[in-house]
Amino acid sequence: MLVCLLVCLGETQKQNWRIEPADSDLIPEARRVLEYLKSVQGKKMLSGISGSQDAQPWAVLHMTGREPAIAGGDMAGFHRKGSPMYHKVMQHTVDKAIYWWREKGGIVALQWHWMKPGNPEGTAWVEPPRGTGPLDLAKAITPGTEEYQAVMEDLKMTADYLQQLADARVPVLWRPLHEIDGGWFWWTDREKPENTAALWRLMFNYFVKERKLHNLIWVYNAAHVSHTRKPPAKTFEEEVTHRKRYYPGDEYVDIASIDTYANPKLGWGNYQEDARKRAYELMQLIAPGKMLAIAEDAGLINPDVAQREGPAWLYCSAWWVGGKSKPVDWMRKTFNHEHYLTLDELPVLTGGNVMPNVRIVKPMDGTSITGTKVPLSGFASDRNGNLRKVTLYAIRGAWLNWFLRDDKEVLEAFRDSKWLGEVKVRSDGSWDFIWDNVAPGIYNVVALAEDSEGLVACSNAVRVTVGLTNLAFGAKAIASSTSRWGEPPEAAVDGDPNSMWWSDNDQPDPQWLMVDLGKECSVSAVTVLWWKAYAKDYTVEVSSDGQSWHEVARVTGRNNWRGDMDMLHFKPVKAHFVRLHCTERAVTWQAYTVFEFGVWEHLPEH
Repeated sequence: MLVCLLVCLGETQKQNWRIEPADSDLIPEARRVLEYLKSVQGKKMLSGISGSQDAQPWAVLHMTGREPAIAGGDMAGFHRKGSPMYHKVMQHTVDKAIYWWREKGGIVALQWHWMKPGNPEGTAWVEPPRGTGPLDLAKAITPGTEEYQAVMEDLKMTADYLQQLADARVPVLWRPLHEIDGGWFWWTDREKPENTAALWRLMFNYFVKERKLHNLIWVYNAAHVSHTRKPPAKTFEEEVTHRKRYYPGDEYVDIASIDTYANPKLGWGNYQEDARKRAYELMQLIAPGKMLAIAEDAGLINPDVAQREGPAWLYCSAWWVGGKSKPVDWMRKTFNHEHYLTLDELPVLTGGNVMPNVRIVKPMDGTSITGTKVPLSGFASDRNGNLRKVTLYAIRGAWLNWFLRDDKEVLEAFRDSKWLGEVKVRSDGSWDFIWDNVAPGIYNVVALAEDSEGLVACSNAVRVTVGLTNLAFGAKAIASSTSRWGEPPEAAVDGDPNSMWWSDNDQPDPQWLMVDLGKECSVSAVTVLWWKAYAKDYTVEVSSDGQSWHEVARVTGRNNWRGDMDMLHFKPVKAHFVRLHCTERAVTWQAYTVFEFGVWEHLPEH
C-alpha cells in the first residue's frame, strides 16, 4: 500500500506541481521565484548555503569559484534580545539579504533560531548547556496568557525587520520553526504536536494577514530525526503518522523541506554517497503535492546519485562551508557539477540589472609556480547581457582569508593593487591570460568584471607563490595535539590554503606544530596562515635535533579576527626542525588553527 501511494504521488507531482501560493497576495517578484522553482524541479537542483557568520555566499565563491543560487541567513539576533548588538545583527541580516537579491540577483532564504519568548537571555534550544528550557505551547497559542503576549512581542519585533525586506520587494524563502519535529527547540511540543502546528498558523496569520508581509514564501521544515515520539516509531508508516501531526496544513505551506543529516535508521547515510531518496519519500507523505527541498545537510548531496536515482529535490543547502565534514574538494566538485545550478545560471528574477559573474579556474588556489610566467584562465558572464570588461589585479604580499571578506571588502583590498591587464572574453564566456615577468614572491590574484551600468563583481581570489620553494611543503609534521573536529598537522604543510590543522581546545598551553625538513637547511623566514582561532602570542623556534630549540622570531599581542598570514623574517640560520610554539590563545572557543605553515630559505620583503 505504501509503495503504491508513493508511486501515485510521484506521478501526480510530475504532472502538476502545486504552486498556488499560500499567500494569495504574494508579490509578483516572489511569484516569479515560485514559477522558476517549478520550472527546474525534477531537472536540476539549486545549490544553497545556510548557517550564519562564516556560512556566506562569498565563502563559497572563494573556495569553489562559484556562488550559490540560494544564500541563507538567520533572523535571530544571537545576543540579549532587544539589546543594541541584537538589533545590529538583525539589521546586518536584512541589509545582506537586500544586497543578495538586488545587486547579486540571488535567491534569499531565512531561518529563525527564535530565542525563547519571555526570556531576554533565552535561546532556541531546550536542553543545557545552551538550552533555556521548554515553553508551554498550549498557553503560547492562547490569547490572554503571558506566554501568548511574549510570543506576539517577538513576532512584532521580527516582523518589523521583515517589513524592510517587504518594502524592498525582496522575496524570501521563509523557514520558521525549523526542524519542527526534532525535539531540541522550544517550539516543538513533544506531548501535543498540534500545538506546534497551531503556532505556525498563528505566525502565518499575523505576518500575512495582519502585517501584510506578502514577500514570504513559506517553507515547512522537518528534522532529519524526530526524538518526540514515545515510544519511538517502529515502522516507516508510524514515523510518517507522527510527523504529520506537526504539519500546519497545505494552505499554510508553499514548499516542504527536510534537513537530511545522516539517519541510517530511516535509510540515508553519508551525504557524499547519497541522494536522500528515502527522505524524499517521507516528505511526499507528510506534504503531498508540495515541492520538496533539502534545507540543510552537512554538504551538498551527491549529484551523480541524484541524477541516477532521481528524487526531484528542488534545492539543497549545505550547512556552513569547509572543514573536516565538508572538504573543499567536495565543495568544488558539487558547486561546479552540471546537476547543481549556481548564481550565474539563474535567470534575472529581479526584473532589473544585476552584477556580472566571473571566476578564475586556473591556477588553483595555493598553487606554487616555478619560473616567471603565471597562466590564468576562467569564465565570465552577465545575465543581463551587458558585460563590459574583465580585468586582473594582484597584491604582492601576505595571503588573506578571502572567504571571510564580502565583495565590498575584496574590492577595497584590491583598490590600489597591481593592474595586470584586461582579458578577452570569448563567446562561451571563457578567457585566458599570461601574466609574464613575475618577480619571485607571494601573491593574491583576482578578476573583476564590470558591466555597462558600472556594477563590478569580483571573482574568487587565488593565492599563489611564484619562483619560491617552500621547504615545509610535504614535510613530516607533528603537533602537540589535534582536535577530533579538525584535520591532522599534515594539513598545514599540504600546500592547500583551505585545509588546516586544529589543535585540541581541551589541552593546555603551550601547544606547538613542528615540521621536519628532512635535512639541515638554511632558513630565514616563515609564513603562518591562520584561521580566526590564532595565537595571540607565539614564537618560531629552530633545532638541529628536535630536542634543543633556539628562538628566531616572536609575536606578541597579535590582533586580527580574520586570521590571515604572518610573514616573519629573521637572520639566516641552519635548521633541521622548525617549530611554531603557541602560548596564548586569541579566542576561548578553540585553541589554534593553521591553514599553512611555510618555511623559506629566502622570502622577499614585500
